[in-house]
Amino acid sequence: MGTITAQAVRSPAGGIVNPHLTSALYKFSGVAGWPPYTSPVTRQQQIVLTRNFPIGANGRAITVQKARSYSDDFYNRIHIRPATLALGNVVSAQIAIVRVFNAYFVAKTLNAIDGQGTGLTVIGADAVPMLFTPLKDTAWQVSITPDGPAVLDQVLSWRFAGDTATLRVTGNRITAWTLAPDWADGIVERLTWLTDIMTSPNGTEQRRADRLAPRRTMEAKIIAEGRERKLMDLMLFGWSARIWALPIWIDQQWLTVDVALGAQIIACDTTDRDFRAGGLALLRGETAYDYETVEIAAATPTQLQLVRGTQQAWAMGTRLYPMRSAQLLTQPEPKRVTDRLSTVEVQFTMVEPCDWPAVMPGSLYRGLPVLETRPEESEDLTAAYQRLLLTLDNDTGIPVLTDTADQAFTVQGHRWLLQGRREHAAFRSLLYALRGRQKELWLPTFADDFTLTTVVSANDTTMDIEYVGYTRFAAGKPGRRDISIGLTDGTVLYRRITGATEISTTVERLAIDAVLGRTVAVSDVQRICYMTLCRQDQDEIELHHDTDSDGVANAQTIFRSTRYDA
Repeated sequence: MGTITAQAVRSPAGGIVNPHLTSALYKFSGVAGWPPYTSPVTRQQQIVLTRNFPIGANGRAITVQKARSYSDDFYNRIHIRPATLALGNVVSAQIAIVRVFNAYFVAKTLNAIDGQGTGLTVIGADAVPMLFTPLKDTAWQVSITPDGPAVLDQVLSWRFAGDTATLRVTGNRITAWTLAPDWADGIVERLTWLTDIMTSPNGTEQRRADRLAPRRTMEAKIIAEGRERKLMDLMLFGWSARIWALPIWIDQQWLTVDVALGAQIIACDTTDRDFRAGGLALLRGETAYDYETVEIAAATPTQLQLVRGTQQAWAMGTRLYPMRSAQLLTQPEPKRVTDRLSTVEVQFTMVEPCDWPAVMPGSLYRGLPVLETRPEESEDLTAAYQRLLLTLDNDTGIPVLTDTADQAFTVQGHRWLLQGRREHAAFRSLLYALRGRQKELWLPTFADDFTLTTVVSANDTTMDIEYVGYTRFAAGKPGRRDISIGLTDGTVLYRRITGATEISTTVERLAIDAVLGRTVAVSDVQRICYMTLCRQDQDEIELHHDTDSDGVANAQTIFRSTRYDA
């Protein structure tokens, strides 16, 4: 018989009498294996386990930093919002709402508010000192008025026990200049650019504009009588060195509809006027005391949207002006006519950039614009010829003159007579595009320089003219080789003279670089004149405005030709 190695399986009870088992299980008889096999078990000696944590094995120091959470950044401090108030130009009383929040989980006491002064005060719901309960949010009114220092840069401090919240307030305090000008002598406006020009001996120039926008000044005569004379005297005495909100008198218009109290929209025509978002506008009544300055949030062609509602109602016919920040360029010298009447000449310079759209003429010749506006000729126009002459003179012999450029540079006057808002705006856009002496354009002489003698067919590249000596003196020379051919139907053709021949003592033949593309009879020609590539010869342009609003203005500029070898 084989031997099988086995192990007795212990009862689930493990030899322990379980009191929770029913005693009926022990009453079975004749059942094999029941009750289960039991045997005594020897218990081993019990011991107490020892905890050896932490286990030290080659220990070293590690540098760590606590990771901050939103809770660390937000709570346990005093919050103020906004933290800065950039007011820009303060021309009337303004109120800003500022909220102070106690983000501590304990109460904090506000002890004082520092930084208040003339024209800058803080108003709250309760008197200071006051208790801020945990997580309390409180609104405060910060009042700013035009009174006080001209430059506003002040810090308001809410001082709590153990903490401080600060608000920085910045701006410029200005007051509206409400005295109206005397239009009898008009208003003079000057735009002054600054151009750096380096000229080579052969006349080639490198020009650089040193100003992004021109300096702008306005000069007018003021007549003040009665109460307005007293106001003018005090204004000049107290604020003649400070910044004013100056109405742009030349952009004046009258309200066509009433403006109600608290209105935030003013219906008006803003096209080609100096209204702009973020700027100011003036509503003026019959006297210098009857006015209101409003801040513009947005300007559309038909209305102004205001930052705040108007403080009073304004009737149809009220004057409306755009405004610019300006300062008196020179200290005025009033003239006393009577004890109730004074006159004064004032000259203001704008202290902010006066931007305007820059637009060159649309007609092009050789890739450059052509000025097609004829000059106003009620007064004689000037013309001159400049040369770059180098003189060698040793005081004993005959002086030697050398024309280093071998070219005459023409200097030509041009006058404008402007009528209506559109012409005013177009001329201003041209000035901004020319940037003083920097930019170039083609300028016709607008003179009767050539007279056509025969018909020019559509495919001809020559034209016969009356003899004027062109072949002898100027054939092919820059400044006298580009021409403008003006026809009676309004068409203008630009061509370059490539050659000239004397046909007889009365006729010269000019060769041109391209056909005219149409038959041109002698009677079809209105004028044939030279064209020269020019720049302005002055950085300061003066506009004389004879009437207000959409009235008349005149200006004069001087152009000088540049070297153009292309």
